[in-house]
Amino acid sequence: MKKVLIIREGALGDLILTFPVFFNFKENGYKVFVAGKGIYKNFVEKYGYIENFIPIDSSEYLFFFEKENDKLKEFLKDFDIIVSYTDENEIIGENLKKNFKKKIFFHPVKKEKLNIHITDFLLEPLKKIFGENLYSYVDLNLENKEEFYVIHPGSGNINKNWQKENFLKLANILKNVKIILGPAEDYEFWFKNFNGEIIINPSFDEIIEIAKKTIAYIGNDSGISHLFSITGVKTIVIFGPTSPFIWAPRGKNVKIVYKKVDCSPCEYEKMKDCKDKECLEKIKVEDVIPLI
Repeated sequence: MKKVLIIREGALGDLILTFPVFFNFKENGYKVFVAGKGIYKNFVEKYGYIENFIPIDSSEYLFFFEKENDKLKEFLKDFDIIVSYTDENEIIGENLKKNFKKKIFFHPVKKEKLNIHITDFLLEPLKKIFGENLYSYVDLNLENKEEFYVIHPGSGNINKNWQKENFLKLANILKNVKIILGPAEDYEFWFKNFNGEIIINPSFDEIIEIAKKTIAYIGNDSGISHLFSITGVKTIVIFGPTSPFIWAPRGKNVKIVYKKVDCSPCEYEKMKDCKDKECLEKIKVEDVIPLI
């Protein structure tokens, strides 16, 4: 069986949006190996349709970044193809070219230049290998008991977050709600104003277990939203300064709430300095309720 090495650094959402790449290789008879940030190793090995995850940021794999070494050549010898979402002129790219003489597809992700959905962009090298008939999203096909709603009012960037007061109003309307809070959330606000269950910093496996009982999930443009999107649960994601046409989670049950304004989507620096947040202010609780 052929073996492919896929190099995809990035956060949780970036990796989940790459799951279709892993799945398409697996469906075409490849053993799939992925190199990325070690924090995601167990999750991607369990749910990402791969054989093995290589924590490229660990000391064990420093040879990816060392100019003179035989370890990389030895490591790569059994692979048939490499797909690297890095620049071929960076140190990893240079080392791959020097130590791997079979086919390498370099397809660096330059966020500022993307004009199609990120998953479609990531699939472009695969079209040269397998043709156009590719899977563009994956579904974990979890059994679902539909016991409660889930709201995650945060993200990795506070500038992408819908107002917490809106999430609270939504929670009070839905009644049977669990709130998931990450490490940077306003704990004081939620413990003071919300009477239901609050779950703090759940693991990826814990989130999967929560999803198995979720009626619908509502959140911002975040990694957890991407995680819910592949479970098959109804997933409603609120977008403001980032573009859903490029970054939206993909899944059979995903709904996007987005109000286009003249200044959106915007660059990171503009997003950080924006005071008005018109793109988020325009979205009302009444816009979300009909989708649940």
